[in-house]
Amino acid sequence: MTTHTTNIDPKEKGPCRSPIFLGLTLTWFILVISLSLSGYFVTPDGVLPIKMPVFFMIPPIVFVMALYTSRSVARWADRVDVTTATSLQSWRVMGFTFLILWSLGELPLVFALLSGFGDVATGIYATFATVKVSQRQAKWRVYARRVVYLGSIDFAVAVVTGLLSAAGYLKVYEDEIPAHLMTAYPMVMFPVFIVPAFIILHILAWRGINRA
Repeated sequence: MTTHTTNIDPKEKGPCRSPIFLGLTLTWFILVISLSLSGYFVTPDGVLPIKMPVFFMIPPIVFVMALYTSRSVARWADRVDVTTATSLQSWRVMGFTFLILWSLGELPLVFALLSGFGDVATGIYATFATVKVSQRQAKWRVYARRVVYLGSIDFAVAVVTGLLSAAGYLKVYEDEIPAHLMTAYPMVMFPVFIVPAFIILHILAWRGINRA
């Protein structure tokens, strides 16, 4: 008796439809939104919010460790298209939300302007770069890498100014409101869920660029 095994090409479903990927993403989302709703990340004015940066670094660190220690994770990462990883950064334009909140007096000037304009600039450039990358035009790797550079610098600036502003530093004027809003739901979902996701996309894009 002969048993026939049908091999299904995992590329047909796409890496983002992997049950493990979806399960881990959903688990992390449920965890951070539950903590956010409970007020776990809320920090009093003038106090450096330590919990928030710890949580936004956990997914990227765990992912990098798994990437270099697990063949299955590495194979999954290799299936992520550079064009997709680059194009998804265009969603960074939603950083204009910070500018709106600043105009309403809900966020401090330095944090809102630097992170807001940084996100919008990254999103716009990612849209432009996606065309180059998708068509594999001349120097497409350069454009793809610039998205990673620009996005990473934007995150670094946003994290530093966000933490210092939340603690009451970087005030432009004496009565300026701190970035306390970023430690409460729903805005805290930006640093503890959305930012880690975009950082992982940068890692995947960089890997794809080097392997192309």
